[in-house]
Amino acid sequence: MRRVFLAGLVSAAAVLLATGTACSAGKTGSGAANPPPAPPPKDFRVTLLSEHARFTHGVALSSNGERALTSSVEELADPPHGSVTLWDLTDPLRPRATPLVPDHGGTTVEVALSGDGRRAATFHARGELTLWDLADPAHPSPRTLAAEGVTSLDLNYDGRYAIAGGDDGVHLWDLANPDQVRKTRLLGTGDPTYWYDVALSDDANRALVNYRSDDGGGGDGGVMIYDLSDRSDPQAYALLRNGGYTSADAIALSGDGNTALVGYRHWTTYHEFVTYWDLRTWDKTELRPMTGWKIVPGVDGGTTHGWDLALDHDGGRALIAPRDGYAPLADPNPPPSEVQFWALDTLTGFTRFPAPG
Repeated sequence: MRRVFLAGLVSAAAVLLATGTACSAGKTGSGAANPPPAPPPKDFRVTLLSEHARFTHGVALSSNGERALTSSVEELADPPHGSVTLWDLTDPLRPRATPLVPDHGGTTVEVALSGDGRRAATFHARGELTLWDLADPAHPSPRTLAAEGVTSLDLNYDGRYAIAGGDDGVHLWDLANPDQVRKTRLLGTGDPTYWYDVALSDDANRALVNYRSDDGGGGDGGVMIYDLSDRSDPQAYALLRNGGYTSADAIALSGDGNTALVGYRHWTTYHEFVTYWDLRTWDKTELRPMTGWKIVPGVDGGTTHGWDLALDHDGGRALIAPRDGYAPLADPNPPPSEVQFWALDTLTGFTRFPAPG
């Protein structure tokens, strides 16, 4: 999950990219003005941010899809710089942005948003995890906790539970009392080359965990589902397994726990793509779900090195952004780094995707 909002760029954001436009608000036949806006078209794509190719972004989305959090950072700049932005997506075709955290150090590398959109979390690389009360978005109230080595973060619906991946594995955090955070370890290999991405359902009863080794191109790893309905006895199940030089490198879980987005990377062609999975057919005996679609085909030899992904409650809305997509310094016109808001009401036109492994 990564970052910027630079005022000039935000004012130019909210560009409708594909498939349809909203019906214009105007006068009715009787002369009444400003009727309610028409519902957005299916399968729309809106660009929230389009920035310099060396920016990377983190993304988070509320359950109703009406509030989003994005982070932006240019980590290669000297000094690094970035920001965290809160988005009002009530009208998804006309997103409105509000700066939440101007990050002059450029190291707010992870963001999370509760399903109800009233709480957020940001992780700063200097070892601070900040919880934000967004009941009044114009005056967010922060509370800072000490934390180290967080590489991925997600919150449940009311923000009581968080799941965090980091240097020491994956932990479920009980934040009911921020002064005494309780942690349950779900996964840890003891190997510092392992990297984790995490996601949590609204009821905190299901978690999705992607783990892989960055040692030697792809390496071991896969995607796990955790049944957390019994907090004292989490149950882990293998869902997808890395194989054929293809490994999962990003995940998102819908609030209802029934849909997953999984980003993949091919370690010899550098081919990147994002897939959509229906978990309702998964019955704990299959290694993979029975239905999957490739919704974002990658480009061979492209600059994208991964994705940052988020879903709403039922998997009908998604935030999709490239991650660590640093352009070669010699490229005078690299493609921009973008955050896009997608409607996935239908899967028309997407190709079926068999899981590797």
